[in-house]
Amino acid sequence: MEATVQATAGTGRRVWGLTWVQLTVLAAYAYAAVAYLLAEADHFPEQAPPGWSWPAVAAVGVGYVPALICLLLALPLLASTAARDAQPRWRLLAAVSGASVLMLLVMATPPGWELFDWYVG
Repeated sequence: MEATVQATAGTGRRVWGLTWVQLTVLAAYAYAAVAYLLAEADHFPEQAPPGWSWPAVAAVGVGYVPALICLLLALPLLASTAARDAQPRWRLLAAVSGASVLMLLVMATPPGWELFDWYVG
């Protein structure tokens, strides 16, 4: 019984940790996309991005790394019926993981490459 409680607590921490990391990357990437759509490309400094854009630069430049790592760690949790039964918050992890997959797909398309070139190029 006590081992089950400890396993559930460990699973809960992993679910929340994976969810928060993915949410952070998703929020920064969404911020990057909105800032790109609202800003004028001619007024964006080429050599040193302004301070407001550093979260966007990080998300666009290397955001795929934590997103992929979190997805690789989340897939076994999402596939495990024991983890889903023990942790009711798995639906939130599933939704955030789905959004991360969508973000990674956008990163691999021409608009994602344009966003990358604008921030990192």
